[in-house]
Amino acid sequence: MNSRPPVARWAASLLAAALVAAGVLVGPGVGTATAGTAVTGASGTTAPPPAGGKPPVGGVERLVPLPGVAWAQRALISSDGRRAYVGEETPTGSRLGVVDTRSGAVLAEVPTAPEPWSGTKTFAPDGRSVYLLGAGTLNIFDTTTNTVRASVPLPEQPHPDGWRVGSPYSLAVSPDGATVYVGQGGPFLDAPPNPAFLPGRLLTFSAASRTFTGETPLPTSNPRDLVVRPGGADGYLSSPEGLIHLDLTGAHPAVVRTITSPGFIDDLALAPNGTTVYAITKPEGRIQVVDLTTDTLAATIDLNTGFRQIAGLAVNPRGTRLYVLIQTDLPSPTVAAYSTATNRPVPREDFAEFDLEHGASLTVGPDGHTFYVTGTNYNDNPGTFLQIVSF
Repeated sequence: MNSRPPVARWAASLLAAALVAAGVLVGPGVGTATAGTAVTGASGTTAPPPAGGKPPVGGVERLVPLPGVAWAQRALISSDGRRAYVGEETPTGSRLGVVDTRSGAVLAEVPTAPEPWSGTKTFAPDGRSVYLLGAGTLNIFDTTTNTVRASVPLPEQPHPDGWRVGSPYSLAVSPDGATVYVGQGGPFLDAPPNPAFLPGRLLTFSAASRTFTGETPLPTSNPRDLVVRPGGADGYLSSPEGLIHLDLTGAHPAVVRTITSPGFIDDLALAPNGTTVYAITKPEGRIQVVDLTTDTLAATIDLNTGFRQIAGLAVNPRGTRLYVLIQTDLPSPTVAAYSTATNRPVPREDFAEFDLEHGASLTVGPDGHTFYVTGTNYNDNPGTFLQIVSF
């Protein structure tokens, strides 16, 4: 993924379809992990598992078509598991789809921006709002009325003549819900490589006043995923320069240090207890396990994915399993399971019973036993879908 709006995704989708037809997008099965120092926990929702324990293992529960959608971003799942909020990209703009997870009905599809790009989104701690990034805005979606309550433009970013302002990608909310953090890329030219490094910035937004209140320069032009530890004192930002530790206790965030060595770090998953973060590194196909009590790399999980894409990272609410969505051979992708206690694969818990040819994102539900996968079919039953399965 890229911190700038993926306007070329339409062409990429067509190319992917051609590659599938030609038999190019195939590869060996899921690999094993290298041993590492044991850690506990993984990020995910904090809702407890349902009474009675694990539900029966099942296959397809819901395959929800999203008509007219060219690409669907990761689904947010309400704390009761009854609603899924899906960022949808269409040729005429972006919107937020609201899905009843029990019936599979699409309850609403609310326009969020005129650009055909849907950015990162996250819940407010009380679940009454969804914060959603547009190409140049922070949108606030009301989950009780399914309406956009506000669309706030990002502050002006100085940039050289002929350059474009950076696009927002990183997004997180403080545990008390008072502050929203937005990571924006540095200014860029349409024809890279850019002749100079122009840093990105971390913007702070007041939820009470709905205004941006400050910014912090970042040691990267391409901020990626952002997580905030419980308590709200520390944040961690992924980037090509490494994992960046942020101090969030002052009036404005401050950069503490860059923990890992340079390398493209993308999606992050924070342990529920806040002691560990799991970071996907691309294109190597590894997960870095970082101890946040010491800011050190504790272990590396080698996924052995070869040329196959790592499409998503998720965990169960109890923090005992790390799940990785990997593009394997057709007819469907595979979710590979890893023990967070040993950092080793648990092959008997791998899951590949999807009615999707290509998975785009993965979310684990609050019950800990439901996958929500957005994806696309190019051959049989073409289209974009949200698939809900129990495991």
